[in-house]
Order: sequence, then structure tokens, then C-alpha cells
Amino acid sequence: MRHVLQLLEARHGGDEKEDTGSRDPFRTLIGCVLSHRTRDANSGRATEALFQAVNGPEDILELDPDDLRSLIRCSGFYNQKAKNIRAICRALLDEYKGSVPDDRDRLMSLPGVGSKTADIVMSHVYQRPAIAVDVHVEKVSKRLGLVHSDARPEEVKKTLESLVAPQRFRFVDSAFVRQGKEYCISRNPRCGECPLRAACKNPQDKSKD
Repeated sequence: MRHVLQLLEARHGGDEKEDTGSRDPFRTLIGCVLSHRTRDANSGRATEALFQAVNGPEDILELDPDDLRSLIRCSGFYNQKAKNIRAICRALLDEYKGSVPDDRDRLMSLPGVGSKTADIVMSHVYQRPAIAVDVHVEKVSKRLGLVHSDARPEEVKKTLESLVAPQRFRFVDSAFVRQGKEYCISRNPRCGECPLRAACKNPQDKSKD
């Protein structure tokens, strides 16, 4: 892991680059829900459209369900997302007086909120050290041999967080996401250009150098 960090810092610098673009807990939470199983551009458009029409959970619950679905349609899977968003808003109002909790377990108890979303809120909004394991972080970790190929996201998270100091969690998170998007692509990874090729333990990918 020390070797990986050295290579990442040489390639990207030592600061995290990825951010949610908002410090507002509610917008960040709902934006993460809208990002599930879609491209960043689509979830960004849906989040922007929604928050031009609403400010908080009360506003969303006052929206006609058809209007909510229309506003977030471009994010994909909009029927299920709309259902989860309304359920989240109801839970926030009933259990937390409309505020987004600053506790990981409580966040994960909200409808449709998993570990990645909870960790993004904890890290980017509440400044609590956390590595949010998305498909890119999981994929890069497995191809580097940092975790077993069958490791679940929670195991990936615990392993990565055990290998680096808390103040480096955000850097690892953002750098692994960039690696997954730019080089460690699911199909035909760009191994020959990858800054981590010297540390990669995946023979299938290394054979493509």
C-alpha cells in the first residue's frame, strides 16, 4: 500500500480531487441516491433539476409524485429512486426533525441508503474520516491484490482503512475512483499507461501491458 500511495501521489499529487460539490447534508444525501446505477453527468443533471424546485424534505413530500419522477427521470431507475427519496424524507422528518443524521449506522437505516452513500455524507459533509467504496474503489483494490477477489464492499472498506492513516482516507478514496475511471476500466483496462502498473498484482491485466 505504501508503494501504491507513492505512485498515486507522483501521478495525481497528494490532495484529494473528488468532491460532491456541496456541503449541504440533505442535497449530498439525495444526490448520492440519484447517482446509483447511472453516469455522473446524469445524476448531476437530476440533482440540479430537483434542487431548483425544492430545498428540503418537506418540499419533496409536497411535490406530486409524478412531478418528482419527472424531475429525476434523467438519473435512470427514477421510479424506485423517487420511492426511496420520499421514504427518506418521511424518515428524516419523523425521526430526525428534518435533519440528516451525522451517524453512519443511522444513515444506513434510511431507505435506499447503503454504506457508500453513508460514507460520502460522513466524509464530505461531516468531515469524519471514511473511505466510500464504490465500484471503482472495489475494482482497483481487487486488481491490485489489496483484498481478495470475492471481498464484499464492507471488507474492502475495512481493509483499506486499516492500511492508511485516517487523514489519507479522502486521498485514497478519490485517487482510486480516478484510477477506476481513467485506467482500471472494467473491459480492456489501460494497463500499459496505468501509473500503478508496477504495483499491480493482477496477472490478467499485466499481460496486456
